[in-house]
Amino acid sequence: MSERFTKGSEHDYHPINQYIDEQSNLRKARSFWIKAKSWALILIAIGILMVLLAWAYSLLHKHYILKKVAVVQERVIEEKINEAISSGGISKSVNKIKMLGDNQIAIEKLNETEKALENEINKNKDLAKEIDNTAIQMNKAAQELEKSVGKIESFESEKLALLKQQQELENQVDELKEEGEEREQTIKKLEEIKEKNKNAIQNYYLFNEEMVKINNKNLRIMTRYKFKDLNATKPMYVDCYIDFNKIAKLDLVDLNLGTANSDFNIDNKYIKSGFTENQFKDLKQNNCRFLN
Repeated sequence: MSERFTKGSEHDYHPINQYIDEQSNLRKARSFWIKAKSWALILIAIGILMVLLAWAYSLLHKHYILKKVAVVQERVIEEKINEAISSGGISKSVNKIKMLGDNQIAIEKLNETEKALENEINKNKDLAKEIDNTAIQMNKAAQELEKSVGKIESFESEKLALLKQQQELENQVDELKEEGEEREQTIKKLEEIKEKNKNAIQNYYLFNEEMVKINNKNLRIMTRYKFKDLNATKPMYVDCYIDFNKIAKLDLVDLNLGTANSDFNIDNKYIKSGFTENQFKDLKQNNCRFLN
């Protein structure tokens, strides 16, 4: 019996395996790129988030900086206003013009206060200038008068006295920086003096003084020259009186000797003090410096 051999067919699977491997590599590559894209999108999202967070932080930080600046600016402005109020005589309370977060309003209020302070300073300068001008005009009149009557020892002026009193009160208000009863009273007095100044008498007096010894007493013979106002070049009225008190320390009121052409009356108390009518007549004739 003959042996029968069976031989199977041989197949080449290499191309198939290669195809499978290629497909597998493609799937791996596709999966890698998908993951890469996912990571890229995640990183981009994280980057955008960081940018947004940084922007939000900058806005928040800027807000707090502005708030701090506003607080500091408010404090500085309040100090400026307090300084202006104390040095310029402005009586309004600083609480009425506090800044409540609105920097524009704060700046406007500060400008208003500085302007008010400047006005007060200018008023003080004007007052000092008015006092100086008044004194200068009176001094000119005194120098002219001295050419004919001799030394002018003193002067009196209601206007000048009120101006100096006003200046003194304004200086006191400047020194009283804190609000209080004393400052309020000083401001009240200042306003009263200002009102008096509006109606103050413009005339003034210049005085010639001559010392004479009578009965062993030093008497002052005062010639008084009344000027209508600062523009007057000559006195409108001249009279003479005797001062018994300032030097002689006698308990006698001034004896008015009248004008050059008028008579005068002598009270009995002067006679009782040891003086005579003839003594007073001689004093008037020889020591009163009437104008010709």
